[in-house]
Amino acid sequence: MSTIDEVKQRLDIVDVVSGYLSLNKAGRNFKALCPFHDEKTPSFFVFPDKQSWRCFGCGAGGDMFSFVMKKEGLDFSEALKMLAERAGVTLERRKRGVEDKLIARLYQVNEAAAQYYHNLLLNDAVAGSARDYVRKRGLTDGTAADFQLGFSSGEGLKIHLIEKGYSENELLAAGLLGEKDGRKYDLFRKRLMFPIKDIKGRVVGFGARALDDSLPKYLNSPQTAVFDKSSVLYGIDRARGAIRESGLVVIVEGYIDVITAHQHGFNNVVASMGTSLTEKQVRILRGLTKTLAFALDPDIAGDVATLRGVEVARRSLDRETLEVPTMLGTTSRLKSEMKIIPLPRDRDPDDVIRADPQEWQRLVAGALPFIEHIIGVTVSNLDLTKPEGKSLAIEQLLPMIAELGDETQREFYLGKLAGLLGVREKVLLDKAADLRRTHREKAGRTTLKPASALRSGDPLEERCLSLLLQHPDLRDEAQGLLPEHFELSENREVFTTWRDSSSTDELYNMINMDLQGHLEALLNKILPPAEELVREAELADCIRSLEERRLRLEEKFVTSEDASLIRDGEELDSAELAALQQRTVDIDAQLVKKMQERTGQSSSNREEQ
Repeated sequence: MSTIDEVKQRLDIVDVVSGYLSLNKAGRNFKALCPFHDEKTPSFFVFPDKQSWRCFGCGAGGDMFSFVMKKEGLDFSEALKMLAERAGVTLERRKRGVEDKLIARLYQVNEAAAQYYHNLLLNDAVAGSARDYVRKRGLTDGTAADFQLGFSSGEGLKIHLIEKGYSENELLAAGLLGEKDGRKYDLFRKRLMFPIKDIKGRVVGFGARALDDSLPKYLNSPQTAVFDKSSVLYGIDRARGAIRESGLVVIVEGYIDVITAHQHGFNNVVASMGTSLTEKQVRILRGLTKTLAFALDPDIAGDVATLRGVEVARRSLDRETLEVPTMLGTTSRLKSEMKIIPLPRDRDPDDVIRADPQEWQRLVAGALPFIEHIIGVTVSNLDLTKPEGKSLAIEQLLPMIAELGDETQREFYLGKLAGLLGVREKVLLDKAADLRRTHREKAGRTTLKPASALRSGDPLEERCLSLLLQHPDLRDEAQGLLPEHFELSENREVFTTWRDSSSTDELYNMINMDLQGHLEALLNKILPPAEELVREAELADCIRSLEERRLRLEEKFVTSEDASLIRDGEELDSAELAALQQRTVDIDAQLVKKMQERTGQSSSNREEQ
């Protein structure tokens, strides 16, 4: 839980505001004269159920942080400190400036090392064996340059980088040096170098292939402050656009597989930096596509134990299922899909693509859904003529099928399994229902938390901000967005800082230190893949929804029981009554206009499709 959430959990907005104003009960809410403008009739409301406040006279509103900021003239950090002290929450003060400089230096030294290795490969006689290997694998000079392939001689990198102004400690921190008996030396020796880049194209580490009989054959950078092989995918920086466009990512095992695929125009291919996909890698890919395909050689594709590891990734995908807001304001479930591409025996993706690119296309197009593939593998390894074989098949496959979130798919594969085993489908349906019930009960016992501990953000505000943060090209489309559209102070602060910045890096430097975690969460929030025009329409829909929300709150004020409570005991003259009635008409007109815009946008989207 973040510090901000902890403060919100411990304090109640009614208590905070009542420290400044005399609040009177108004139905389920509280009212007072607004402290931010002159008025005779109370139009300032506090809503305990939403932990928010709003003045329907001057339009100000927000949460407890924004109230204290406005009332005390504080910035967000000062308001957080004040409320944290009141709540008894300890603020962690991070030395972000120092940490940021260290991280930046690691990116810089890695890039400098990549350039050094690349220049050796191109120009140094000692790299002859590496150049021969690159040509043998069918890679062109242009491809080698695109992927910044290099060569490590084992001597010279440390001296070169120290001359460039980097210290030995920085080289050690970047994983470029090894140390033994107090002596520091180049870690990579006589190897073909593959710079590993994150999704932003920054060099975070290296993969290195031996060019002789040295072991290990492949060596990766050690874990550093910027490199964790469980959270990076080789080639993701070059593949992200093609993955979004095609709606599919193909996952292979080797660096050369990725490079060869890209050289032949198959740009949606990445490598997982290991034998199985991690949950961190799944989260990266889920931000780009809902369909993952694993290219596996026949031995691995037929090995049930290995496929269990792939199943971990499938379950992770299911946990990352998204709530997707539609253009009409409702939500639907965006389903994830995992496929298997069985390769010809004794052939890597690199071999297949170089021999016949069209065969690779056919293999990818013919990829089988993971469940279908593992059913085939499992039953082929069992004797289904015997009761024990059928029981084993049910034991191994039923839990996997029962977990499928899509009811149609679940029933389809249960029917298929029943046919293969020669058992009644109802038997499997009942068993699957029991498994799902047991799973839900276990999940309920392990995840249930006290109601007081459950705090949720604002999905609409966060979706809007994530769109803007992750897609800088949408900046011009956000002209109608205002700070007042954001009820949560942390979202309002991120928006105003984003509005005043010109790039993500500048935003990161400008944002209040206490909001860094929230900013990173918004930047990493998984959004359903979509084309540029759809993104623009989605942002427009978000802005309309935020404006509609603001208008409906005001409409509620002037037409509901709350309005009568405010007027209770007050005699409105004819001018005041007419103004109130006219405001109701104006709000209704604006809401009708917003609904027409939404309906028109939805119709145009259907026409485009």
